[in-house]
Parts: sequence; C-alpha cells; structure tokens
Amino acid sequence: MNEKRFEGKVAVVTGAASGIGRAIITAFVQEGARGVIVDVDQEWAHMVAKNLQAKGGEVLVCITDVSKSDQVDAMMASVLKAYGRLDIFVNNAGVGVHKEVVDLTDDDWDYQVDVQLKGPFLCSRAAARQMIKQGGGGRIVNIGSTAASNARIHAAPHCVSKAGVVMLTKVMALELGKHQITVNCVSPGLTDVAPVSRHGGAEPEYVEVFLHQVPLNRLGRPEEIAHMVLFMASDKAKFITGQHVLVDGGYSAGKLSIRGPHRTTRD
Repeated sequence: MNEKRFEGKVAVVTGAASGIGRAIITAFVQEGARGVIVDVDQEWAHMVAKNLQAKGGEVLVCITDVSKSDQVDAMMASVLKAYGRLDIFVNNAGVGVHKEVVDLTDDDWDYQVDVQLKGPFLCSRAAARQMIKQGGGGRIVNIGSTAASNARIHAAPHCVSKAGVVMLTKVMALELGKHQITVNCVSPGLTDVAPVSRHGGAEPEYVEVFLHQVPLNRLGRPEEIAHMVLFMASDKAKFITGQHVLVDGGYSAGKLSIRGPHRTTRD
C-alpha cells in the first residue's frame, strides 16, 4: 500500500512554476496534497498544473507577485474559496540580480529584496493568520540559501535577503509556537535546476569552480530539496521549529579548498 503523507492537506508553494519550487509542489501533489502553484509566470504555472492534473492531482494556479500585499491577500482568498483551509505554506519565490554593490541601482536592490524578503513576510503573515483562525496548527517552510551565511560577490541583495529569511524564520517560530505552527528554513546549495527552470541553470564555469568547495562533488537535485521540505511539513517533524537546515552536499561544513599541514614549533 502506497501511503500518501499529505492526503487531504492543502499546500501552497510560491515560485512553483519552475526550478526547486516545481519539484516541491510536484512532490506534495504526488503525496496526496491539494496543491497551489503561486507564481508570476502564467504560461509555466499552467503548464505545471496541467501536467499534475493529467496524473490525477488536484491543483490550483494563483498568478501572484508575492511582493505586493494586495496580491498576496487575493491569492489567499482564492485558496480558501477553492479548498476552505490552509495547512502548509512554502516560501520559495526568488529572482536574480548579479552586480557589485557599487553598480546596483535602487530598483535592483528593491527588486530582489522585495521578492525574497518582503514576499516571505507578507505570505507568512497571511498564512499564519489563516492557520491561527482555523486552529489545529500548520507548517511554514521558507527556502533560504547557503548565501545566507556564505557571502559571495555580485550577490549582495541575494545574501542579505536570504539572511533575513533565516531570522524571520526564527522569530516566527518563537511567536507561532503557541498555536502549534512550526516555521523552518531549508537552504539549498547550488542545485541543478536547468531541466525544470525557465531561467536555465548556472554557467558551466561557475559550476566547475563551485564544485571544488562541495565535499560530495556534485550539484544538488531539485527533488532532494523537496524531500527535506516535505519532511519539515510532515508529522514526523512536528517537534522541529525555528531551524535552519542546509541541503548542500557539505558545502557549508568548511573550506574544502584549504588543505595542507600546519607548521608547528616547540620551544
């Protein structure tokens, strides 16, 4: 018998039209959840929904800019109209701005921080309000990044927003525990999203350099990130909250490229 962990649950995933978000919503629906694809890309969102529905999944599409409060509220209203409740919310939506700080415009900064930090705030607030109202607890899972604690050039708004998401996770875990709502952050390392992303993947030169720092010596796979998200949303993780879990092949363990013996002397 194939037990489906999320039968009857309602799971919302932002940025679910491609990449890691697509893997997450697919995994939830495959395990029985009624899924909600939240994204700004109408074409890709409906394509993913159609594919899941063809396999018997129940899926709703909400075209939403998560950085806009009114759109987040409208999305939540659509979820409740369709399904009547909310059990799991995954903040995954992200964008890319790759410039040095001195070259960033105000709009560059606002674009990434609004989507990747303000968005999780707005969505988590809306999700938590509904979970509190309906009772029975709930799960909020934020998608972070190794960039939250490992700075890199050309990525200031990305690193800053992901570091903010980690702290937002911890604060909300403290505040929502009394309602039996858990809040955790899952941070991927460099992940091979090229087959399922509208933006493609990392440049080969970047991947080659990055892998020198990864003990397992390969990119992550979107489904591997999804496995951890589903665990955090499951009953097996109901006593885990406020945690930042890295799924990165060991990248965050230390500096793999620094090798060799240390010279020692004795008096």
